[in-house]
Amino acid sequence: MWRQYKKDLILAAAVLAAAAISGLYFWSGGRNKAETEGGMLEITIDGELYGEFPLDEDKEMVVTSSYGSNTVAIEQGRAYVTEADCPDKICEGMQKIARDGEIICCLPHRLFLTVRGGEETVYDAVAY
Repeated sequence: MWRQYKKDLILAAAVLAAAAISGLYFWSGGRNKAETEGGMLEITIDGELYGEFPLDEDKEMVVTSSYGSNTVAIEQGRAYVTEADCPDKICEGMQKIARDGEIICCLPHRLFLTVRGGEETVYDAVAY
């Protein structure tokens, strides 16, 4: 009887082990500190460099220019806009950025947040 179900039990154990490993990976956020080390947040206003800030240091700053003011936060290796005084506030709703080349922009304030370095960009499709 054991021989009949042996392969089924081995397959079930392998599937459960794979599910447990995947669950732990996604539960932990799928990221670790090594992935964000070396990544920098580059802030430009009207094409001029405002500053560069490391993604591995949590920080909140107010970026002010003649166009307006934005509050930018860096937390857990990700950057995002928490507050803006522009009329549409689209930049507040943009997702957090952490991968090389990702951008958040506030067009009324001519503000661009760009990640340089850090995690490698993952492409979902390539066109030729």
